[in-house]
Amino acid sequence: MNDDYKEEFLLRLKKSELYKALKKNCSDKDANVIPLVEDCTSYAFQRTKTIVRHMGEFTLHDGDHLFRVLNLMERLIPTETIDELTSPELLLLIVGAFFHDIGMAPDEKEVLTWKKVWDIEPIIEENEQYTFNDFKRFYNSRPEDEKRLKDLISKGNISQADTIKSYLITEYIRQTHAERARDIIEQDWSEKIIFRDTDLTVELAQICYSHNEDALALLDLDKNLLCGSGIYACLPLVGVILRLADILDFDGKRTPSVLFSHLYVRNPISINEWNKHRAIEAWDISPDLIQFSAKCTHPVVESSIHEFCSMIDHELSLANNIISTLNEFHKAKDRNLQIKLPLKVNREKIRTKTDIKNRPIYIYKDTKFNLSKTQVIELLMGTKLYGNPEVALRELLQNSIDACLLRKAQEEKWGNLYEPKILVKYYTENEEDILEVIDNGTGMDEYIVDNYYSKIGSSFYKSKDFYNLKAESNADFSPTSRFGIGILSSFMISDVLIVDTKRVYGPHKSSDPLNITVEGQESIFWIKSGTRETPGTSTRLILRKSDNPWERMTENEFIRNVENVIPNPPFEISIETQSHKKKRDENSFKEITSYSLKDYTWKENENIKFIEIPIDRKDIGLVGSATVAILESKNRPVERIELNSRDIEIEGESYTLERELRIDVNSIKESSN
Repeated sequence: MNDDYKEEFLLRLKKSELYKALKKNCSDKDANVIPLVEDCTSYAFQRTKTIVRHMGEFTLHDGDHLFRVLNLMERLIPTETIDELTSPELLLLIVGAFFHDIGMAPDEKEVLTWKKVWDIEPIIEENEQYTFNDFKRFYNSRPEDEKRLKDLISKGNISQADTIKSYLITEYIRQTHAERARDIIEQDWSEKIIFRDTDLTVELAQICYSHNEDALALLDLDKNLLCGSGIYACLPLVGVILRLADILDFDGKRTPSVLFSHLYVRNPISINEWNKHRAIEAWDISPDLIQFSAKCTHPVVESSIHEFCSMIDHELSLANNIISTLNEFHKAKDRNLQIKLPLKVNREKIRTKTDIKNRPIYIYKDTKFNLSKTQVIELLMGTKLYGNPEVALRELLQNSIDACLLRKAQEEKWGNLYEPKILVKYYTENEEDILEVIDNGTGMDEYIVDNYYSKIGSSFYKSKDFYNLKAESNADFSPTSRFGIGILSSFMISDVLIVDTKRVYGPHKSSDPLNITVEGQESIFWIKSGTRETPGTSTRLILRKSDNPWERMTENEFIRNVENVIPNPPFEISIETQSHKKKRDENSFKEITSYSLKDYTWKENENIKFIEIPIDRKDIGLVGSATVAILESKNRPVERIELNSRDIEIEGESYTLERELRIDVNSIKESSN
């Protein structure tokens, strides 16, 4: 670093209230602390200047951002509390402000290794293998981007393909930056963040990593770390202040107008980020008030700012919980470290820009398309999509099969023996008919329930979580779940859904069991601790008497119905009723004919002839049978048959009423005219 640059940098640092307090605290024993802080901040300031190289389309996490985070820390901590902070706490606050985003600036060698994933025959050095595999797993977990990229390249649209590649690298950097920051600290600063005889390098890495994790995890950090004789550091306090200061920095200075005007912004997410930050004109941040002032030129920008303020509100809620715990702790320790934070962002000055006559340039309403959940469910669960109420059983079985196949792939990777099992039970209990499907598949935890199981249309098997898991386990199967709405079909025949589940995480490691009760499609999920001992899921439907499709069936008829629903399972499925049991597996398919699978839509008619065609082409992977319906008249195929017709007279006009059968697309239809 040249002297002029160093002078400018140090001048800004020396204006910091935290720096001044640290310098005041440092005794002769701590002579190395100030030079250490200056070296750390200089290193981070220089390194983060390279962020724009790979993340130019996004909000700058550059050196200026680091100084603003430092300034925001000072605004959040009362002056009298700053004076009470110990030297190691001040050291960690300052260095944390500068180190928390260094993971946004990966080494250029890393980026070049990532880009090899798009080479036709990538040459990977031994020391690059881990880095390459990690990015490849990330890339493979985004099949839609991969497909789009290949399509663009095949069409010779290299420019757009490069844009997608840049976006993927950017997204990977964002998602992994906290872990990378920890690695950089270990690589370049191991055993160098020293206060007296205490090495704080690990603690610094924990704090930097925590700013991208669940806030409440901060309470797991040491609240009273001994750093010297009578000198302690409260790590959760440092972490919570860092998190808030980082998220609060989204003002106009973060995206200078000249940079905004000239930088080649191509990604829609980037545009939202830039506009959101650029619209902020001023802010007021203190322990008593957090307020942003913005004049927005587009409703999307205004909505984005409100959305970001909601994120800050959520962070403030978590932070206040943490601070409350820490305040009690410090009070018990006779430390005067009482912190106060606002409960919410004051949004009064976030408004629509006005013209010269003080009229808003648009009418802002957070109006979007909304779905009527009940009506949409009725539409989807009705004849438009499913039609047959027995589909509830099919959906439950398909979910269980997918869960078992995924777990099988995981267990094979872990080197464990695993036999997938599904049990279908139909029985009466307390005068209620119950359908139950039990499996030993992957199971669910709270995260899966919150993000997929309970969200209409949000299929786990279409998510990045699934593709990440699939890439990690090299799972080679295609799930049958398509829409993420199948579980709702249960409410076609039931008002009460009871689930017991436990998710597998790794070899001999699983989540806590959950018991979930849902009383109707509009019901709040009632979630309790479960009793299930092994991973998997059991789903019980308490069937409505009026809609139970199996009520009039004998036990044998129910078993045959289950067999028809899943004619060719990939592994053994057991079926149990009150007094009957039967097993079905991948070999049972040979016992089923296509004709036996006809449902109520295949109506019998003297003019329709059914022909069953056996199929035995193992050489091309086709075995079974097919049933064809032929419309006939006098033993000859026809396209249309007039069943009857007659003429009627209405108000002096003659009309002909006709009823006919005719060939339609993949069907024979009866119609009246």
